Amino acid sequence: MAITVGPNILKFKNRHTIYENEIVCRVSATELNMSQNPTITSDDSGSLRDFATGSIFQPYATTVGIYNEANELLLVGKLAQPIEISKDTDTTFVIRYEQ
Repeated sequence: MAITVGPNILKFKNRHTIYENEIVCRVSATELNMSQNPTITSDDSGSLRDFATGSIFQPYATTVGIYNEANELLLVGKLAQPIEISKDTDTTFVIRYEQ
């Protein structure tokens, strides 16, 4: 690639390796059927209010976090659209990131 700057020509060549990683996260049907939304919890115990229990309550995943063994946050993935977590089947997230 050449860029002309006045009477001089500047030439450069660059190479940068990008590594792509993939992590598969499987969420069982019983794992994420809760909410940490303070408008839904009735107190600090985490129990749900009456309107949020039963078959009409279905949480959605909007963010996926990857943690290491020391429970430190390594990656955060924001989803383009909320994903409904199924009560009957496992949900699988495939996370790809570059470093």
